[in-house]
Amino acid sequence: MTGWRAKRRLTRLTSGIRIPATADSAALCGAVAERLDRPIQLLPLPLPTDAPCGIVISTPQSHYVAYDNRTSPLHQRHIVAHELGHLLAGHAARPVGAGELTRLLMPTLDPDMVTSVLGRVPGYDERAEWEAEVIAGLLRKHAGRRPPPDTADADPSTAAVVDRIRQSLGGP
Repeated sequence: MTGWRAKRRLTRLTSGIRIPATADSAALCGAVAERLDRPIQLLPLPLPTDAPCGIVISTPQSHYVAYDNRTSPLHQRHIVAHELGHLLAGHAARPVGAGELTRLLMPTLDPDMVTSVLGRVPGYDERAEWEAEVIAGLLRKHAGRRPPPDTADADPSTAAVVDRIRQSLGGP
């Protein structure tokens, strides 16, 4: 499945997620966690330069999104949204081996509790990366929307004009 069919499927994955218009990464994680019915914790870390920009670590109880906290705030938000895209798309994670990555990123977490890790690594499925990017864009698009103006107190002709403009721009 490619092109518009794939984008439509990915759009359906994000539809109905209640994302506040001014959502930061924590609020975005909260909205996705509600959809997935599993908590998502953010881990801002100074990741090694040869490591992926973002990594999802999953345990039976929670997902952890680790991201490089030395990059710009805009890039950090995109990294988090991308990793959430992997979770929403249900991308298969690579099983964690000896727990070395876990000890590096989260020294207080029991490595035996970690069941999988997702990250941007060379050779990782390009389709999964593309899907995660599309979902990240959709999530960020919803998070960047401002609530529509309240026209309850406006005169009827002004309210009608605002409603027509809103509809022509694809708003509610």
